[in-house]
Amino acid sequence: QRREHRTAPSSLIYMADFSQPLPGTAGALDNNGSVKETLKSVLTREFWRNAAESLSSEKALRYRTLAKSALNPLEFSKPAQAEVLPRVISNGFKFLPIYTVAVGVPLALYTLLSSWWLCIGAFAICGTWGFAYGMRREAASLDIAGVPVPKPLACGGASLLLMLLTGMISAFAYAAVLGAVVALPHAALHKVPEAGGFDEESAALNAAIPAASIVA
Repeated sequence: QRREHRTAPSSLIYMADFSQPLPGTAGALDNNGSVKETLKSVLTREFWRNAAESLSSEKALRYRTLAKSALNPLEFSKPAQAEVLPRVISNGFKFLPIYTVAVGVPLALYTLLSSWWLCIGAFAICGTWGFAYGMRREAASLDIAGVPVPKPLACGGASLLLMLLTGMISAFAYAAVLGAVVALPHAALHKVPEAGGFDEESAALNAAIPAASIVA
């Protein structure tokens, strides 16, 4: 009997070439590479040196001066009845960054962490913006039901819908009102800062920094 030797098809003999990326995956690989480069730049010493320099900028010195004035016991006094409202309005605008960091942010975090629905809504909002500006950073718009929508409009609408569904708006409104009540005694008892006082002290601090570096 004659045996026939059959050869396997060429597609089974030669393995597929995976050295080239599959169609449609080149952009994803580029995005992953850019994310890795961003993470590497955060871990460098130059990144943290630039961050430290930004903290010593004029704006940071102004905020430090503002915080020093807010905690200075010599700048508190019992107001007259006619001075309460002007003090509250003036100090409310002047010390708004201090009230936001010291009162508003802790109350907002406490309110957010007090409910699972609020946590889920916050993660969903962060995921929406991360997807739009992280994974789809090169795209100018997002396709929603086949219709291209600008990313700020799409993410803003989705965030507003999620905030309404999870009750985040009412929770943050309650936190804002409670924060205003907590900050009200400080705004009423603190003297109104003089115009230009913060600017002069910030300028003095800016002049002191180069002098200190020269002496060192």
